[in-house]
Amino acid sequence: MPANVNPVLDLNLNSETGEQPVPTGIVPANCLDQSPDIKQALTREPTEENPQPLAGRDAGRMSQLDRRQRWQSRKLWGSVLSVVALLAIVFWLIPYVNYRLAHSSTDDGFVESRLTHLGAQTAGLITAVLVEERDVVRAGELLAEVDSEPHQRALELATATRMKAQSELALQQSNWERLESEYPRKVAAAQADLAYADAGVAQSRTELEVIRVDVDQAVDEAAAAVTSARANLTKASDDQKRYERLYQEESITKIRWEEAVKALATADADMKTADAKFQRAQSNRRKTMIADQNVAVAVSRRNKADEELRLAELGRLNVEEAGLLVEVTKRDVEHAKRNEATVSINLEYCRMVAPFDGVVVKRYRNPGDHAPIGSPILSLYNPELIFVTAYLEEDRLAGVAPGNRASLKLDAFTAPLPGRVIWIGQATGANFSLVPRDVSSGEFTKVPQRIPVRILPDRDSRWPDLRPGLSVSVVIDHGPGDPAWATAEADRIRLLGATGVSPLRKVREEPMP
Repeated sequence: MPANVNPVLDLNLNSETGEQPVPTGIVPANCLDQSPDIKQALTREPTEENPQPLAGRDAGRMSQLDRRQRWQSRKLWGSVLSVVALLAIVFWLIPYVNYRLAHSSTDDGFVESRLTHLGAQTAGLITAVLVEERDVVRAGELLAEVDSEPHQRALELATATRMKAQSELALQQSNWERLESEYPRKVAAAQADLAYADAGVAQSRTELEVIRVDVDQAVDEAAAAVTSARANLTKASDDQKRYERLYQEESITKIRWEEAVKALATADADMKTADAKFQRAQSNRRKTMIADQNVAVAVSRRNKADEELRLAELGRLNVEEAGLLVEVTKRDVEHAKRNEATVSINLEYCRMVAPFDGVVVKRYRNPGDHAPIGSPILSLYNPELIFVTAYLEEDRLAGVAPGNRASLKLDAFTAPLPGRVIWIGQATGANFSLVPRDVSSGEFTKVPQRIPVRILPDRDSRWPDLRPGLSVSVVIDHGPGDPAWATAEADRIRLLGATGVSPLRKVREEPMP
């Protein structure tokens, strides 16, 4: 063998062991362990015959041997690590899968409360804001005031109007009562006057009949007397003439003739008397005319009395009219009272009071700002009404029931906060989106919807640190739940947030004058 030939590089040394030759530049990984000659050749010092060491000459080929050895080692360790990782994944995945099957979780949860935005019920200039953010207030406590001077003046005007209406009502009431009391008296007086007039008409007619009968009888008697007197006068005149002729013939005595003359004179006087009586009886017929006039006057008085009775009876209309005026005035008074109450309410609305015990979380306006109607000035919430709302995807609702336990993980707390489900919402959050989905064009992407789930955190030392708006990761246990507890708790929360204190409480308690 030549001296300058490297037996290792030619790999002819393997022929002594009976192994197959290895191609040049490739050394098996186990050669170092099985061939002491190779180790010696690799480690021997340079000599005169072989001045260059093997490692220096063949560094590139030996580096390939090192890389092959390192690769085999890494492969072995990789296999070991893979098996260990696979076992770890298997032992971790089984509990995780069981946990996920027994729980529903979401990171879409928030601490919430019922925020109340106190706004001005009447427009005006803000004169006072008595609280700051983070202040704890009590129900009925005065929080802010709006300038009440215009409403005070309006209240004074409304009060004056109401008092005027009440005075008019008193006047109308008095007038109505007077007419009510006068009406029956006037009717009674008119009825009495009518009865008196009827009696006067009857009396006048009776007097007329009596006078007419008396006058007719007197006239008949006077006429008969005149006829008798005329007959006596005629007889006396004939007797006087006959006795005068006989006396001239001296057939009778003078005394007899004088008696005849005297009888004639008496008959003539009787005739005149009878005629005078007849004339007087005729003149008595004027009494009949006067009696007729008296009857006409009595009838006229009776008609007047009847008309006055009708007018008195029409006084009922005046009474009814007065009663209607009283009712109208009463309505005016009621209107004035309601107007006064409305103005008083507007005056009370200048005061903003806390509707419940709470915490002020936001102050929007300051003294000197103008407050439009409904514009919020303060926001507050009731710290007793703190809850968590978790929005679960619709495919994670299975197994969730009211009363189930829940674990609430807040970034503000180091440890989870326990809680229990109160209720599960009846509609998805998409129904209340400001921009609802429009799928009329036919383009549709199925997105799992989220259902709100209300959770009540357990009260512990961290309860005062719960603030609306904090993010919460929620894990809910599956199970049948406790519906009775959930219903009772929901009723308690509903009752707690059902009512509040109104600034009009004083107005309602004070009776209207």
